[in-house]
Amino acid sequence: MRDLIINGYLEMPGDITEIKDDAFAKNKELRHADLSNVRYIGAGAFRECSNLESVTMSNAVVIGPRAFEFCKSLRSITIGDVTEIGEAAFSFCGMLDVPSIPRSVTKLGAGAFSHTAIRRVDLNWMGEIPPSILSFCTSLEYADISSARIIGKDAFAGCVSLSVVRFGPVRKIGARAFHRCGMLEISSLPDTLEEIGDDAFSLVHDGITVPKSVRSIGKDCFGPIERQKKINIYKSSLHEFRNYFRDDRTYIDEADHFYLWESAIDVTVLDDQTDNAVGFLPLYSDLNSTLREALTGAFRTDNSFDYSVLDSVLFEGMGWNQRGKDRLAVMRSRHPYELDDSCRAGYIDYLDKHSRRIARRAVEDKDVELLRFMHDNGMFSKDNISGIVDYSISLSASECTAFLLECQSELNGQYDPLLEEL
Repeated sequence: MRDLIINGYLEMPGDITEIKDDAFAKNKELRHADLSNVRYIGAGAFRECSNLESVTMSNAVVIGPRAFEFCKSLRSITIGDVTEIGEAAFSFCGMLDVPSIPRSVTKLGAGAFSHTAIRRVDLNWMGEIPPSILSFCTSLEYADISSARIIGKDAFAGCVSLSVVRFGPVRKIGARAFHRCGMLEISSLPDTLEEIGDDAFSLVHDGITVPKSVRSIGKDCFGPIERQKKINIYKSSLHEFRNYFRDDRTYIDEADHFYLWESAIDVTVLDDQTDNAVGFLPLYSDLNSTLREALTGAFRTDNSFDYSVLDSVLFEGMGWNQRGKDRLAVMRSRHPYELDDSCRAGYIDYLDKHSRRIARRAVEDKDVELLRFMHDNGMFSKDNISGIVDYSISLSASECTAFLLECQSELNGQYDPLLEEL
């Protein structure tokens, strides 16, 4: 068949309706292909035709697996009412932007359009989105998958420009489905959702609520450990949430492992019937094996949580992790679910001893509520307040400064005229 190529142009004769597997694979001469009469394009038929720029296949019914894989110059294709597009059919066609995928497609293989230049995709008739279908399409900005009940693993992984996804009655979101999609912030999840795979998302909106229908929660499914998050979950999902802290990484030496205070995830536990908060868990995912086992073991099978693990094992075990320990003390003191009096007193004493450092960090975070909590619990004094005020002024944290000046005026028994300027 290769003798049909003339001056880089291939026009298939009218009596040929099928192209065999690998028929033109790795052909460097081919630049344009007219396959208007072809019904079936075999596996790898044009694979690695690196100079192929355009293809017309308006009557094709089946495009086989890897048919055009690694056609790195391919920019334009004309597809008719094709019903089947095989696995990796157009994968690594880095210049290819397909205006639309035909609604006639009933079978779409894994990775069919991965690593292409597609910018928008409408698959709103498909009940299942195949694995890796558009993975690493770095130009993709919009995806309509509003009929999908299953989103395969890695479906949109690495789509760094993806910012809008239209979801429908999805039941399962596979592992890494939206991994490394840094422009996509998930603000809500469908109430039909039952399963969220490992590393499913990169970014979720603070305070996102996991639907009570969810019964399977994967490791780091709400984003990488270095991004702090706030999640609401229902009590009926609490025991399953222990899987969020699974760790498949291995460390050569304990000294090579860095404990990140930023790895915290704040979990508000909701009552299934009333939606009222019945617990608050400041949790960490980047812990050594001993602490991680203690943490996961605190999730009881009756969907309750053993808070004493936070107050004893975790707090003491994070002794050298200053930021992590500070934050745990703050959060447990401000949200004292199942916190006994002696533990509460211990936390308050710890915060009082380290009040200057903790207040400075509160100013850095512009956390006026934490400063107010510290004031209400007598952690500011004439000796430490002026330094904290000066630090707040140096950072131009006006709201914090105004509050701190009020505290200082109260402690000194005189009004500070700087308050008028703020």
